[in-house]
Parts: sequence; structure tokens; C-alpha cells
Amino acid sequence: MMHWNVTYNDPNRWKEVYAVGGARLPWWSGIRETFQGLPVGSPKLDLIEVQGIEALQALREALSERTQVNFLRTSAGLIAFTKVRLEVYAVPMCWSEKLTCTKEGALIVHFERNGQPVALHMKASASAEAKFRMWFERARR
Repeated sequence: MMHWNVTYNDPNRWKEVYAVGGARLPWWSGIRETFQGLPVGSPKLDLIEVQGIEALQALREALSERTQVNFLRTSAGLIAFTKVRLEVYAVPMCWSEKLTCTKEGALIVHFERNGQPVALHMKASASAEAKFRMWFERARR
């Protein structure tokens, strides 16, 4: 599966998300790294399009308002969170899935799971995009 509805605090669903994206970072590690300049969470961006996850894109297409996305670092990758109406969806991804961030007009996070490419297209102000790219590159290390 590519995305999960995590609106309701179901521990089994979170286990599935963390099994794909890596374990949650310990709270003390997140605090320490935030003071060192690498927060656990990314800056928020506007999600324009989701390629490769048709079910999530179909939910978004009926919306007239913009949808935000932000990312959370895990032990093995990232989890993207986006809200569609009142539901929150998580898209876990790990570094071993060829996870990259490029700037091609829009800011795009790419990964590939089981041979299927996925791309999250995002936009923000130039400064927010620059902060996200810096956050992404530091998270990769």
C-alpha cells in the first residue's frame, strides 16, 4: 500500500506506516537534533499533485481549496502527511526507495516502491522551498 488514513489513532495502522517508512525517532533525539538545526518535521508546502497514488489524487481532485503537506523524519526515511477534508493521510517512504527531491518548476519528492514511481509535486514561496530542500538534504545524512 502507498498511503494510509491515519486520522484515527489506530496502533495497528501506525505499525504498518512505520514498517514502511522506518521507526519513529525517540523524543529525546528529536529535541537534541532540533537544537542542532535539524528539526524532525519539515516546513509546510502546498501539495499540487500526487503522481503514482491515484486513489489519493482522486480524493484531492474534488477539492477547491489548497492542500498542505509536511514531512516527518523517521529512522529510515520520511512520512508525508496531507489532509483531505477532515481526514489525514500518511505516505511513508524510505531512503532505500530512491527517495530524492528535485526542483522542476515545482518542488518534487520522488520515490519508487515495487517498481512503481511516485512523485509529490509541491509549491511554496522561494524561501520556504529553499528551507525544505535544505531540510531534506540534512535529513538524508
